[in-house]
Amino acid sequence: MYTWCRDDDPSDRKHVLLTIRASVNLKPSVAPVRASRTSATLRSAVTGVACLAVLSAPTEAQQLDPDLVRIQCEAIHEIEDQSIIFGLVKDGRSGLPIPGGVVRLEWVTVSGIADSTFNTADAGAANGAYIFCDVPQDTRLQVFATALGGRSGREDFYFEAGESARRDLEVFIAQIEGGIGGRLTDSETEDAIVGATISVTGTDASALSNRNGDFSISDVPVGRQELLIRHVAYGEPRVPVTVENGQSTHVEVVLEPRAIAVEPLSVEISRRPLWLESNGFYERQERSLGQFVTPEMIEQRSFARFSEVLQQVPGVIVRTICTPRCFERIAMSGATQTGCIPTFYMDGRLMHVRPAPRTSRLEPAGLIDLDGFAPPHDLAAVEVYRSISETPPQYYGRCGSIVIWTKRGTG
Repeated sequence: MYTWCRDDDPSDRKHVLLTIRASVNLKPSVAPVRASRTSATLRSAVTGVACLAVLSAPTEAQQLDPDLVRIQCEAIHEIEDQSIIFGLVKDGRSGLPIPGGVVRLEWVTVSGIADSTFNTADAGAANGAYIFCDVPQDTRLQVFATALGGRSGREDFYFEAGESARRDLEVFIAQIEGGIGGRLTDSETEDAIVGATISVTGTDASALSNRNGDFSISDVPVGRQELLIRHVAYGEPRVPVTVENGQSTHVEVVLEPRAIAVEPLSVEISRRPLWLESNGFYERQERSLGQFVTPEMIEQRSFARFSEVLQQVPGVIVRTICTPRCFERIAMSGATQTGCIPTFYMDGRLMHVRPAPRTSRLEPAGLIDLDGFAPPHDLAAVEVYRSISETPPQYYGRCGSIVIWTKRGTG
């Protein structure tokens, strides 16, 4: 059913604000005609007053279908080329329609004396929908909405004959919140309950009760809420509470002791030497830089010589050569030169390693007394970097690097 208003002169074109009401029990009614502040002196081509019409609510899909909107407006105004503005008033955060908002259409009229004023049309949008029928053409229009203390931005329009537009208006409503405070006590001893977790279901708001059993939770949405209390000796009781805007609701909660079953705890202890931890050994191992011989690996095997430790590292080749003295020749898989000796570090410090002197031309170059570096019983861990690309800057070596950590270095 449609209801609309007209002036005494039925030939005048009227600018009608059509509001869709959601409630099926709402009876159609006519709002008072609101003339502009200077309606008595208006003599421009854009004349008339804004009238409010109410329509029994169809479905949202029907009420915002452009073709159906035009049919509705033409039923009210027998004008074929009228321009129409319609849409929804929505919450800017959730995108949900806002009931009971106010939509406002404004435009400027010019009097014969070069005066100007705004003609406005207001209505509450019960289900968030609004329709302006037969809006002025060939002039600048603005539409905006207000609801629940918030306001949308202004939307500009300029129509020629027959043009229409849908524009949803986003209103950012002010946050409405309150607080909850209170105290937890034992029903038998009347003692304060310490260390309970109090949370508001459906939100991130929570708090812990202090040594006096007191707690305080802020930024709680207004309305009926539910407190969930967790404590190993009192189970998980729930307490209903109503929160008012800008107010802190106080509750006194008395709990009966009730133990709850918990899953068995399994604790795994990993012991790491502090000496290696503080020098970044395990950090480099986790980053997969180089090859690592850990304290656990050394304890599991009975190494007789240091060279045997390095022989377990992938990409490291250790050969013992006796002519007649016995020395080791070590080569890395990433080395580019034959006989190039890796750079050695012990307990984080650079070692100056010199090759063994050659006693004959038959003796190869690059031999070192590898087993004299660190006896196995004093060895804590080893890091091996076979090429420059995997070597940390602090352990640079042109032919690779070997970092030795000893037990005596921990002191």
